Amino acid sequence: MKTTLHFGRQLFRLAVATALAGLMIGTSLATAQSIPDVPRNRTLISQGWDFHNQVPAPDNFNPYAGVLLHQRNSLHYTVNEALFYTNHNTNELIPWQAEGYTYNDDFTEITIKLRDGVKWSDGEAFDAEDVAFTFGMLKAAAPDLMFSSAIAEWVKSAEIVDPLTVKVTLTKAGPRWAADFLATGQSTRFVVVPKHIWEGQDPMTFGNFDLAKGWPVGTGPFKLVKTDSSSVIYDLRDSWWAADAGVAKALPQVQRVVYVPATQEAMPQLFAGNQIDMGRSIQPGQFEAIRFQNQGLVSWNTDGPVWGAPDGCTFAIRFNTQKAPFDNVALRQAINAAIDRNQVVNLAYEGSVTQAVLPVSSYQGLLDYVDQLSDVPGVAELAAHSPERVAALLEGAGFTKNGDGKWANADGSPLQIELQVAQGDPIGPVLSQQLQNAGFDSLLSVQQGTALTEAMVAGNFQMNVGPHCGSLYDPWQTLEHFHSKYAAAEGESSKNLRAPTRYANPELDAILDRMEQMQPSPANAEYVELVKQATAIFARDLPEISLAEEFHTLVFNATYWTGYPNAENPYVAPYLPWEGFAMVVHNLTPTQP
Repeated sequence: MKTTLHFGRQLFRLAVATALAGLMIGTSLATAQSIPDVPRNRTLISQGWDFHNQVPAPDNFNPYAGVLLHQRNSLHYTVNEALFYTNHNTNELIPWQAEGYTYNDDFTEITIKLRDGVKWSDGEAFDAEDVAFTFGMLKAAAPDLMFSSAIAEWVKSAEIVDPLTVKVTLTKAGPRWAADFLATGQSTRFVVVPKHIWEGQDPMTFGNFDLAKGWPVGTGPFKLVKTDSSSVIYDLRDSWWAADAGVAKALPQVQRVVYVPATQEAMPQLFAGNQIDMGRSIQPGQFEAIRFQNQGLVSWNTDGPVWGAPDGCTFAIRFNTQKAPFDNVALRQAINAAIDRNQVVNLAYEGSVTQAVLPVSSYQGLLDYVDQLSDVPGVAELAAHSPERVAALLEGAGFTKNGDGKWANADGSPLQIELQVAQGDPIGPVLSQQLQNAGFDSLLSVQQGTALTEAMVAGNFQMNVGPHCGSLYDPWQTLEHFHSKYAAAEGESSKNLRAPTRYANPELDAILDRMEQMQPSPANAEYVELVKQATAIFARDLPEISLAEEFHTLVFNATYWTGYPNAENPYVAPYLPWEGFAMVVHNLTPTQP
């Protein structure tokens, strides 16, 4: 293993050095393209977010070719821009290509006002024709193109009102649609493409790549100048509409962005050796170790053990509520009482996360709701670790203890439960031991990530552990994953990876349906009351158990660049694969003169 990792790091170092020198390894896709030298202290090197041994599809920069991941790893903070960004820390909308949007009274129409003066990198004006064309292209390509199915489901039409105005008519009321589809920039990425280039192309096969023509064309401040299997290089353009229009203070000070692929195992030493400036998060213990090697490494917080920032996700035990014995609410409640969240946080996650009892993150937009939930029945009791409550719940439901001191079914047959966890997940052994301590005959099943997901989708599990993501500003965003519409029939596959519990409750459905039709606000007493009612049902029925909030230990290298977002300056969420990371690149200043 040491030899393999060492060899991988050597290849990575060679790739970085080669990219910086403007040379190519192997057969170049851009042999006619020469690029100037840029010093390291004016170059930003990114590993992206996904782990690769080499650049995936280096000749395809179609932002909707999602499997290739260029939009997620480098295009979104270099070439492409968004209509809106969001500072998820404050839930503040950041208008960018557009100035704003308005709804009609029943939330079925959104009028988008574009910003005057936005230009594509080839000098053409960015306007309503481009926006309407992109919506139409995605609708026509459904379900084959990335994001096309969601657009086809929601968008009835996109009409050009004038060169700077687009009216989007929805197929159903969508009070959250504009924020979620146009400004969130996570799993949903609406990237406007230039009509004058894409019209007449097959979006399924169009690679959007021709350096001689300046493709890909975007509105961002960088242009693609070189790409091959070892790296992708973007250089700062001479002009940029946002600087010209005063939306940005000036052109970015980063002169070159280099994307280089890397493996998970190599990440700590790549940061330690100044070979990358940003990339995927690493384990907190690894971060604490490499800080001694490189004093320039920083994270969201200046002190640990909680180094990271919220990301809208919680770690949770998900139950298959269709499968006995977890169709029994009392058993699910007893499992919760057997859990010691303090141990989970400290033993499994090295104290780097915080406890959670509800499936919501600690973004301010959500805390404004959570602060009003203290009187919701059952919520306060969720955090209590109580062997006595375990016994009371199980005995009340007819379970008994056998001669080995293990819980048994009412008929005396063994009560065996299986907990599935992903390979490498530190939470598995901790939870398994806690269940054993509570008298459960618990089997820990460690699986590869793909196998774990497949079992979850197929319903071939009793309970498993994983992140539950969704809520960024509204509790409905995760609570709605417990709607009966996601409860696939036994033997059928789940249709939503975030909704695997197969839980069904018409009472909760009715509340969630009412919430869906309302524009959420923690200041709206009627809406908050619905949040309370839905939360009370969740706390009572526990289709899943929230354990802790997910915090990634993000690493930024301040040896060459400063100005990264942090807890003291939370101007945007610090997650590199989110669209708003463009704000980070715009904000960086050189550490060295």
